[in-house]
Amino acid sequence: MQNAPEVRITGSGLVSALGASQKTTLAAVKAGEVVQGKPFSFLVGTPYSDCLAAQEPDPGSCIADRRMRKFMSRHAELAAVAAREALEEADLPARGIASGRIGLYAGTGLAAVDIAVSTKLLCASLDEDGAFSVDRFNRDGLRTIHPLWTFHTLANMPACIVSVLEGIEGDNGIYTPWEDQTAFALLEAAHALYEGTIDAAVVVASDTPSHPASMVGIASSGFLAPGEIAAPGAACLVLERPDTTAPMRPFSRLSNLCLCASEKENAPPIDPLAPIIGRTLAAAPLLLVILAPLLGLPCCLHGCGGHRFSFEAT
Repeated sequence: MQNAPEVRITGSGLVSALGASQKTTLAAVKAGEVVQGKPFSFLVGTPYSDCLAAQEPDPGSCIADRRMRKFMSRHAELAAVAAREALEEADLPARGIASGRIGLYAGTGLAAVDIAVSTKLLCASLDEDGAFSVDRFNRDGLRTIHPLWTFHTLANMPACIVSVLEGIEGDNGIYTPWEDQTAFALLEAAHALYEGTIDAAVVVASDTPSHPASMVGIASSGFLAPGEIAAPGAACLVLERPDTTAPMRPFSRLSNLCLCASEKENAPPIDPLAPIIGRTLAAAPLLLVILAPLLGLPCCLHGCGGHRFSFEAT
């Protein structure tokens, strides 16, 4: 069992299949909207033709730095939008918190790269017998892609992009993939605050399990129940110690954070938000922290890694 000390939430932001901000998502939920999914045409005729995916939101209009977008995967775009919303609310610079005293802890899922681009790369990397060839990959395959495409495949890019856009220079850590690892990121941030190595922690997580390649990996591992909808999502929390001067606006106390092995061996993943916004996997723990108290949902989930994450937020 791992638990963490109480912290304050002084900023929060999210992106879901129902909206590109916390406000729009909550408005959609209060209006009775729920996530809608449909099969992927790319997977027709495969064992995964019944998998359901939500339509991805386009958060690009929320990203001010247009030049940075060429480096950004969809993971990174979602994370950047959620982080901007949370940091605007927390307003750390106005309260004198230096960038070097702000830590960044990120949770991510599987890389979701463009299928057309990756297919072209793979085809150019096959030898005469149709087998993958490292030599041809180096000689021919890499010539089919733009050099910046590599940034879209790296698990650390959401954290890298957020740190660059927001000027975060403190301690950092990256945890991947899925719910359990994001819960570890949240616990690590709380402990870093308690130990005094940082004065504020930005915890961000993003995932695009609705991407067909990601969905195949998740479904083949038995992580999606029949009828469940895989959905993109991202969330960000700004955490501070309970004794830190909080913004004038309301804040939440996050306590009794706990991550422990599930009581039942091989317990299936369970996310209380799944029927509303879909299974967001790596983003789920932070989305649950933000939305569960507002929607009256259980503050507990069972992750793909077999751990149970629970908390109290008031």
